[in-house]
Amino acid sequence: MTGPREIRRIDSNLGFHELSRAPNTASDGRGFAFQLRYMAEQCEEILQHFDSLAKNTYSATPRRDGGYRLHRGPGGRLPALEESKWEEAMYRRWSGSSGLGASIYLPVCPYIQTYQFPLKDSHEDKSWGKIDLLGISPEFLPVPNELKKRASTDSPLRMLIEVAAYGFALHSVWPLLRADWERSLERRFGHCPEMPAVLDDKICLIGVAPTEYWQACLGRNPHTGARRVPPKAWAPFWRLVDKLTDYFDIHFAVVHGTWEGDARLPTVSGATILDLRAETS
Repeated sequence: MTGPREIRRIDSNLGFHELSRAPNTASDGRGFAFQLRYMAEQCEEILQHFDSLAKNTYSATPRRDGGYRLHRGPGGRLPALEESKWEEAMYRRWSGSSGLGASIYLPVCPYIQTYQFPLKDSHEDKSWGKIDLLGISPEFLPVPNELKKRASTDSPLRMLIEVAAYGFALHSVWPLLRADWERSLERRFGHCPEMPAVLDDKICLIGVAPTEYWQACLGRNPHTGARRVPPKAWAPFWRLVDKLTDYFDIHFAVVHGTWEGDARLPTVSGATILDLRAETS
């Protein structure tokens, strides 16, 4: 039995999408938990099993029979959770609903197509969650974004693994998703360039969070010291990022805004690319 001070080992039969499943809720007992104090060791172990994890993720991606519903209607009830509030606020600002030339989110991802986008085929599929924000690249390709709230205890490693899982999944399902994706862009912008039959080029992945999250990870807030990434963990983290760049164009970003309280959406004022590597070197 794993003790509280022992690293939780990785089962190489899992996929990236399964790594964050809590051990006490995984019905098959194959769960895994990210542990900040062991982030360096877990990065190394993920690198050791990387090829198996990637292959398993790709092959386990759900194939939906009912199509991929990429269009969101007008916002209704206010979301309950903080992450969802940030997602809806970002979608409202950068959906490109007024067409090309509207306010852009990031140079590598000008617009956001939808948020809380499910890839799973049914409610019974517990292995897959939802893509927090699904953006649109300058080439009109999909861009998965993983968002963390201000006080999230999730590490940048978990952020990276979650968004990588969706990157592999999009590569896998693209032949099924492509037609719906083209229709969604035509509906939003009035036209859509011809999309590739397969995603041979690297698609962009983004890990994004408000300033407070990044300040805690970097140890720049004396009140959030427990959430600081151990300095020794950054080197293996960047080795893992470099391994993933064989497949993806990876970026980290800050969403700027003001939290307006639980009863309102945050006021989003902009977003910028974060040079996290420079910040941690």
